[in-house]
Amino acid sequence: MQNRTYGDLFKLIQSLAGVGSFAASEQDDIANFINRRFFEAYQTSQMWPRYIVIGEERDIATSPAQTIPYAEAGKNTIAEFIRIHRKQPFLNNSELEYDFYVDADGAHILNIVTSEEDKGYVTYKKQFSPFTVSSSYSTDTTDVPAEFFHYIAHAAYADFLRMDGQTDKALIEEGTAGNYLALELEKVDLRMNNSTINKRFSTYVNRQSR
Repeated sequence: MQNRTYGDLFKLIQSLAGVGSFAASEQDDIANFINRRFFEAYQTSQMWPRYIVIGEERDIATSPAQTIPYAEAGKNTIAEFIRIHRKQPFLNNSELEYDFYVDADGAHILNIVTSEEDKGYVTYKKQFSPFTVSSSYSTDTTDVPAEFFHYIAHAAYADFLRMDGQTDKALIEEGTAGNYLALELEKVDLRMNNSTINKRFSTYVNRQSR
């Protein structure tokens, strides 16, 4: 995955604003706008390649019964369960896919085969982590996902313009930001349309407990 730096992102927003630097209070506002728009971009798709994990082995808890928790030691925290299989999926043979529902405890498996099964293979979206930059914004080297870079820059600048009362200019920047994000989403859609990761065919065979 390609990355840019937080400093580059902040300096691009300064360039869009036509200023050499923002006032201290404005810098904090921009940092908040950046995190808001970062989360917004993250939320637009289940299938961002940098956030998706395919068929990772997870423990099935006994309390609550037949549940895969969001967190497991040494592994990413799960933000969103996408698919759960009985065995390692997407190899040579199709595998039984579990039905499940999600609540505060995790994913509750419905069509588990036997009580002896203690593992599930989860395809999921990783938990979002906001930027934690709090000073030296324009020189910070924290990684910024390259696929979100231009969207965040123009969208955060639109928020800044809106805060400054420049609504018309903000709408233009919002449109530019939306175009950048749409292009990245189109890439994701094309990639996923050519794969089976996000496709589930509902048939008697893959829903029966066996």
